[in-house]
Amino acid sequence: MRVSVVMPVYNKVAFVLEAIDSVLGNTFTDFELIVVDDKSTDNSLHLLRGLTDPRVRVVALEKNLGPAGAAQRGMDLALGEYIVRMDADDLMFPDRIERQIGYMDAHPEVGASGGQVVLFGEEDSTWKVPLTDAECKAQLLFGVPIPQGGSILRTAVLREHAVRFQDDWPRIGEDWLFWVALARHTRFGNIDAPVIRYRRGPQNISHGQDRVAARRLRVPWVLKSFGLEHTPEEVDAHLAASLSFSKPPDAAMVRQVHRWLDRLRTFNGQAGIAPMASLEVRLQKAWEDLFHRLPEYGSFPTIEHMRLSGTWSWRRWAYALKVRARVLLGIYRR
Repeated sequence: MRVSVVMPVYNKVAFVLEAIDSVLGNTFTDFELIVVDDKSTDNSLHLLRGLTDPRVRVVALEKNLGPAGAAQRGMDLALGEYIVRMDADDLMFPDRIERQIGYMDAHPEVGASGGQVVLFGEEDSTWKVPLTDAECKAQLLFGVPIPQGGSILRTAVLREHAVRFQDDWPRIGEDWLFWVALARHTRFGNIDAPVIRYRRGPQNISHGQDRVAARRLRVPWVLKSFGLEHTPEEVDAHLAASLSFSKPPDAAMVRQVHRWLDRLRTFNGQAGIAPMASLEVRLQKAWEDLFHRLPEYGSFPTIEHMRLSGTWSWRRWAYALKVRARVLLGIYRR
């Protein structure tokens, strides 16, 4: 068998059958679909047990393990050469599996890949993805390089290196930790095409969560996984470099971020997380993205950023003044 599609389910009674239909309707047909019910408290398991397609296997867990644990139980049962991940409230594009198998077959050095994610529901946009291994590895320091629900994994790589989701990982952001663990053993990539439609709404596990608090839990795990010692202040700097502010940024925080990005450069030179050229591009993006958020918080952090950058162009001044004016007039929209 070429593909095992693994779909964890927890209280997705309103969406799961539509998600399953999108899998069963794919242009590629040599697959099994392993649906793992994570001790749902709604009618999800009853619906799943009513499925008659012989490609579908339903697994009912005896206790709730969370998305990582449920996904891993399904991956443990996978018979396919590849494992395709799918969430129970999303929709596959009809040619997703065919496209992703084609990419993986053409790139035997790649152990995991994904593609673009099209959001619908409460948000209408498209998540772009880094395409090359070098870009994916540079992204690892700041977040996921491959969208979990849009991923395809080479089963042999996972089993050869015993890479697994761990039950004690945080229930939000476990995919970031998984990619960090897998990155040590294989190359990554993504196709420049959409593979899933991601439903935004209150059913998402992260809906209503404090984004900064959730990332604050994950960042130390990631830095520790890389062997990078850090202080709480450096965690704040890393969060700020990802535009997750634990407090309104000031000039001192801008300096801290500047020092932290320099430290990441130095550490990468020793640890080899990503090729230096790709990491430099990602660090510069983080630094530039920070500049475009600072004017809403005042002139001092903005001027400090320009000072540290050695850039005093009229375009930057014009941008900063425009944002400040809108903030003062109460019409600023991020």
